[in-house]
Amino acid sequence: MLTNLDTDLLRTFVAIAEEGGFTSAALRIYRTQSAVSQQMRRLEETLGVPLFEKVGRQRKLSQAGQNLLSYARQIIALNDQAVMMVNASEESGEVRIGAPHDIADSILPGFLSTFAQTNPRVHVVLKVDRSPNLMPLLEDGRLDMTLTTRHSERFEGKLLRSSPTVWIASSWLSLDANQPVPLVLADSPSIFRRMALNALEQRGVAHIERYTCPTLSGIQVALSAGLGVTARTPELITQDLRILGEREGLPPLPDINFYIYRRNGDLSPAASTLFDQICAEQR
Repeated sequence: MLTNLDTDLLRTFVAIAEEGGFTSAALRIYRTQSAVSQQMRRLEETLGVPLFEKVGRQRKLSQAGQNLLSYARQIIALNDQAVMMVNASEESGEVRIGAPHDIADSILPGFLSTFAQTNPRVHVVLKVDRSPNLMPLLEDGRLDMTLTTRHSERFEGKLLRSSPTVWIASSWLSLDANQPVPLVLADSPSIFRRMALNALEQRGVAHIERYTCPTLSGIQVALSAGLGVTARTPELITQDLRILGEREGLPPLPDINFYIYRRNGDLSPAASTLFDQICAEQR
């Protein structure tokens, strides 16, 4: 007779494998370490084989544990997909959402993936642009909601998260302490432009604007070409870029806030669902 595996036990098992230990896994799944150990004893009893072996003071996956890992991930994924599809909404219609490039690349994919699976009949229109261009579209009702770096009291919304702002340059760019700092910046209005210039001016650091571009892709090209440094969130970092700081004579930068706002007036049921989902997942 085949054994049925408990998905809760498998989730804990995968967390241990991915976090590298029982203690870290316990923090990730909000359980005590003793509860995690107890779950693994139950899983080993169910399977009848040891899933871990001691290596020094640490416990590593045994060969049986390594064999189980890929299947555990597949079982969890199929379980979650089945639950989402059974509970999929019958709502249809259109949702119009705006997002700056930074958020569209980092925050938004997870939200849209979950929403698409539970609302397969809803048409999502995504407008990726700079925050100063998105807020007027929200005001005019051409967007149902937008993620933005701009704080506003005119719309219902929420602070999603705060991220550090860092100096970024090509991995091979070397700054000359005797020369002005070469800058790669977006044109006005740009909150990152303002942050960079204010920080340098307050510290009295000489600087010169070498490259100006309204798009994030253009800024990335200029950075990769070694034309200068910019101020942005760490999400911009790629293999050919690096973070600079005090050691290179650059002042610290303030954190950046990311908000979500919905347009004034009634939203469609689908738009309300997505807005509430994004707000709820950031609690």
